[in-house]
Amino acid sequence: MRRVGVALVALLVLTGCAREAAGERPQAAPSPSASGTSDARSGLLGALADVSGGGPAAAYLEYGEPAWWRRFGGSGDGRRWLPAVGSGLGSLAHAAAALPKATGMTPEAGKRAIAIGVPPQQAFRFDGGVDAGAVRAKLAALGAKPDRLGGHDGFSFAPDGEMDLSRTIVPGVTNQLNKVVVTDTMVATASATGPLGAVMGSEPSLADSPDHAAVAACLGDVAAATLMTPATPGPVTLYGVGLRRPAGLAYRAVNIICVLPSASAATEVEQSLTTRLTPTASTHNGGTYGDYAAEITHDRVPTDGRTVLRTVLTLNDKADVLFVNRLLYQGELEALSNPSR
Repeated sequence: MRRVGVALVALLVLTGCAREAAGERPQAAPSPSASGTSDARSGLLGALADVSGGGPAAAYLEYGEPAWWRRFGGSGDGRRWLPAVGSGLGSLAHAAAALPKATGMTPEAGKRAIAIGVPPQQAFRFDGGVDAGAVRAKLAALGAKPDRLGGHDGFSFAPDGEMDLSRTIVPGVTNQLNKVVVTDTMVATASATGPLGAVMGSEPSLADSPDHAAVAACLGDVAAATLMTPATPGPVTLYGVGLRRPAGLAYRAVNIICVLPSASAATEVEQSLTTRLTPTASTHNGGTYGDYAAEITHDRVPTDGRTVLRTVLTLNDKADVLFVNRLLYQGELEALSNPSR
């Protein structure tokens, strides 16, 4: 489970939620179709459009919306959603509490957060809520030198890919902040110039990838999402998992899984998913999937000549709101969708 910044925890606890203030406490989640995909272009698909399609984002992209969670509050229901607040921060999530004081970067004050790539080709981007002057001053005070990075004025702590173990910018952070570009609306960081340029975007974008666009369309209107290619070639081309936007903190969390199979393996992958991922099926850690989600449905989402397999899980109140992320990261989703396993 990801940890989030203390400032944002306090914000979630102290900020009033209009629905709860009015005494409304709905307990059932709206139907999956009710949430629709109306905000997809400005949300997840918009994020795909703002990063490069040919770089590390193609292998891994994590997306989150700090601004979405700021509208909610409540010390009870609010805490259940805290894992989702750190989505999009990637490996910087554990350092979110220390980033503002140390670097002036305040991801929790922004509109969205994006992490792309896998080590050593990682990069991060925070849009909105930027105090550019404060970030530049703190980076300079830490010893960063002005540098021209990807067509932007930025700062470098060390050459590409190097790590200065004598300098601790934030405890637990290694070289994720090695290269930094800050504008009035965005902060982008990476260990090297290549990934940094990728997270700032170029043509073609990741939204121009038919596979990624199809999976993003399948996920729909989500406030947290991860898109990832399989570790090894197989019957699945791309995985996507997400958390549908809740109408309020008291609603049940709805998780989405979108699996894009290769054309030749579509039937077998669908059969594997629909028979192995059910409320009565056993999990890898013991128990059943019904212990986490009493309602699990499957359907197909045709998009631009591709058919994405979608699974919708309505979680119970005790399940981690990012339950499907665990299935993805631990390889369980790959096992569920691979007919040969």
